[in-house]
Amino acid sequence: MLKKILVKKFGLGLVLSSLSLLCAQTQGAIITSFDTGVDVEVSSTFSVNEFETEFFDSQVFVDGSASGGASGSDDFGPVILDSDEVGLVSAAADGQVNGMGGFVQSSWETDGYLFFENNTGSDISVNVLFAITWFAEIFTASSDEEAYATAGFFIEDSFGDMVFEDFIELDSLIKGTGIFNDSDYFQVNFNFVLADGDFEEYYFIADSFGFAESPQAVPEPKGLFLAGLALLFAFRQRKLNGIV
Repeated sequence: MLKKILVKKFGLGLVLSSLSLLCAQTQGAIITSFDTGVDVEVSSTFSVNEFETEFFDSQVFVDGSASGGASGSDDFGPVILDSDEVGLVSAAADGQVNGMGGFVQSSWETDGYLFFENNTGSDISVNVLFAITWFAEIFTASSDEEAYATAGFFIEDSFGDMVFEDFIELDSLIKGTGIFNDSDYFQVNFNFVLADGDFEEYYFIADSFGFAESPQAVPEPKGLFLAGLALLFAFRQRKLNGIV
């Protein structure tokens, strides 16, 4: 019976407080987002090149009021590329949170290799080219939200040495509130003489990753919300004083 009385007396205060919360939630949407990707053209001046890409992993995790996706190069090859013929590898990820509360994280990784062997009977000068284009963009409506985006490309030679590793990156904790974007195009070249009977192989990884988070907002205690709290406090004081 006591429980029923308390619920009945607290009802008006709870309604006013709940109404205040609802009004605060519907007054505007908190939005945070990210978008990132890398595209690479792989080629060699050698006459016969074996090229292959292998899908490694992709994840899209969404919680609450959010959406996202990931895409990129899948399993392809092996195929033979002629001199200066281009093989493509890519990875992209995106996501956004709409409204109060939500989280999205997405990623894509594709691996691959370029292989060639000199059986011509003489030494040959070779140029291997990786033409890289990447971008990243983040957006946060306020300092309460967080967004992060990165895209990278990594190259390892036949000796197992990492000959190139770099990435583009944007972080709202560093950049601050608002929209930020960055992009670049550049080339990575390897020039060498390949001896007769020798070979070279380059392994590579294209990777994109990002996340966006918008926490559940809590309105400031003012206006209608304060009125509801005042009623709750008054009813509680009356109960403690023995006034039912």
